[in-house]
Amino acid sequence: EDEADADELDSFAGLAATTPPAAAVAMGPAALSDVDPTAIDNFVRSCAGYCVITYLLGVGDRHLDNLMLCPDGRMFHIDFGYILGRDPKPYPPPMKLCKEMVDAMGGASSELYRTTFVSLCVEAFNILRKNTNLFLHLFHLMSHSGLPDISDIGGGQKALLKLEERFHSDLSDEEAAAHIVALLSESLTAIFPRAV
Repeated sequence: EDEADADELDSFAGLAATTPPAAAVAMGPAALSDVDPTAIDNFVRSCAGYCVITYLLGVGDRHLDNLMLCPDGRMFHIDFGYILGRDPKPYPPPMKLCKEMVDAMGGASSELYRTTFVSLCVEAFNILRKNTNLFLHLFHLMSHSGLPDISDIGGGQKALLKLEERFHSDLSDEEAAAHIVALLSESLTAIFPRAV
C-alpha cells in the first residue's frame, strides 16, 4: 500500500509540474462526446463540491490559475490566501464558478449542468449545513491562531458570524436549495453578462 501511495504521489507530482491550469484543458460542449464519461462525472462532482465549500468558507481570489485538473477529471483548487469573504477582486460572484467550468459541462443550458451539477450543489450544501456546528467549533479553535481572516479583533467573533451566516441554518432544506440555485444563477449572470 505504501508503494502504491508513493507511486500515486510521484504521479501527482509529475502531473502538477506538467498540467496547465484548468483554463488550458477545459473542453467545449462539442468535445464532451470524446471524453471518458467517468472523467466528466468526476469533473462535475468535484466542481459542485468545490463551488459549495468555497462559498461556505468564503474563499476568494479564485481564477483559472488557482484550478488544477487531474487526468481522471477531478478538479481541485490551490492557493487559499483569501478566506471568509476577503477577495482582492471588487464584487466577486458569490459562487466560484467560471465560464470554462460550465463549458466543460456542456454549457449553462446543458442537462449535465442544469440537472446534475445543480442537484449536486444543492445536496452538498444541505449535507454541510447539517454540520454547521462542527465548522463553527473548528473555526473557534483557530480564532487565536494569528491567521488574519480568522483572528480578528474580538477573538474571531466577526469571522464566526460571517461563517455562520453562509450556512443559513435558519432555512429549511427546500429554502436552502432555492438559495443555492439563486446563487448559482447570480454567478452565471456575473460570468455571462447579458448583451442587452
